[in-house]
Amino acid sequence: MGLRIFPVVGEALNFGGRRMATTARIAWLPVVLVLIVNMASVFVYLSVILGRVITFADARTYLIAQNALGQMWARGWRDQPEAMAAITAGNFILIALLTASFMAPLVRLSGLGEKPAPGLIRMAFGPDQLRFIAAGLLSFLFVALLIVAPILLTSNYALNYIADALSQTMASFPDPDSLHTIEFVTVGESLAESAEWIVNLALPLGVIAPFALLIWFIAFAHFHPRNRPYAPEEGQPIVRALVALIGVIIISGGAYFFAREGIVNLLTVARGVGGALLPDVSQAPQGAVLFMGVAAYLLMLYFNLRLYPYPGVAVCRKSMGFGNTLRVSRGWNIVRLQVILLAISIAFFVVQILVINIGALKIFVPWVTGLLEEAVAVTTRLLNSGVTSDWVRPLFVWIRNGVNLFLQIIWLFFYFGVVASLYGILYRESEREEEIPPEALEPAIWERRT
Repeated sequence: MGLRIFPVVGEALNFGGRRMATTARIAWLPVVLVLIVNMASVFVYLSVILGRVITFADARTYLIAQNALGQMWARGWRDQPEAMAAITAGNFILIALLTASFMAPLVRLSGLGEKPAPGLIRMAFGPDQLRFIAAGLLSFLFVALLIVAPILLTSNYALNYIADALSQTMASFPDPDSLHTIEFVTVGESLAESAEWIVNLALPLGVIAPFALLIWFIAFAHFHPRNRPYAPEEGQPIVRALVALIGVIIISGGAYFFAREGIVNLLTVARGVGGALLPDVSQAPQGAVLFMGVAAYLLMLYFNLRLYPYPGVAVCRKSMGFGNTLRVSRGWNIVRLQVILLAISIAFFVVQILVINIGALKIFVPWVTGLLEEAVAVTTRLLNSGVTSDWVRPLFVWIRNGVNLFLQIIWLFFYFGVVASLYGILYRESEREEEIPPEALEPAIWERRT
């Protein structure tokens, strides 16, 4: 079974647009509540950080409050980690419950054609919603706790031991003709002068070698002939090993050069969450730190892709069993799935950034409302002896903000519809029967068919 990239992407985007009325009917109330929860959480965060109740009287607009929180975010986690963690957990639980209330019926609509229950004011919660939340949470916990956390923990301790060894002081005699001239330098400084390659190359390679072998082995096993339908059973293990090695090198290099900032942020977040459990590796070789982050990033990406269809499978099968979840991303399907997600992300970028935020909100809406505001202002000047009424400006500020909010909510309906549709499509792909190509049939069977 091979994932069909263009049909899947096209159907997901088509569902988001064609079923927008259904999405709006069952999602409008949860989406509005999600927006309110997000807004309230910003002011709760600021209140905890500043030690007093913060309201709109302190921050005139929500945007000002958001910007202030962005500047104080690190300070809050440093000074009030327990309160910040409690707010984050509460915010996550509320949003998960609200989102699942409409995502589960949308997934079943896409995957099974099951129409959501009628009614305009709906915020259902039951077994389907619990399965959606549990499947997503299990996928995240599996990747975070069983894959990424051990790598980060082991690598951090290994790097910490190296940093500790390199920081040890030793006596140095800079003048070989005089034993009375003594300087105390660290082992790292001494190696940097006499054998720089040990610090910059040998030690980082020694740290990352086990993880590089693990990633290579996973790639080698993933593309085994049994995971590629109709591939020759005997296969070519040497060729497969070389291709897997080349692929890992290319992907690792791309992650290192193009995702370095994200990897550094990942390590920073891990250090902030782990606290005292993770040692400080600021003195360790930075090459080893970055390559360790690359290893964690690649493994996280791999297992995220393998488990990505699981929420849709759990909801549509009405079971927490994995079913054929892994079948969707086996063999070359994992590459196709990544291309599908990338194509949908590009479509989201085009719609949200270029069409809505730039085309509509920065060009079209200001132009139309500006013309209307000027026309109304001219009318009031004619009626008020050349003086523009005071209500004109506030009225059109409210109109512009109302239109902006309306378009953002419409965008959320489209976004959630596409995501739910993708889960449903991947469920159907997991249940789709294998299509045996003619060349895979035995000659005798092929002759009988023809």
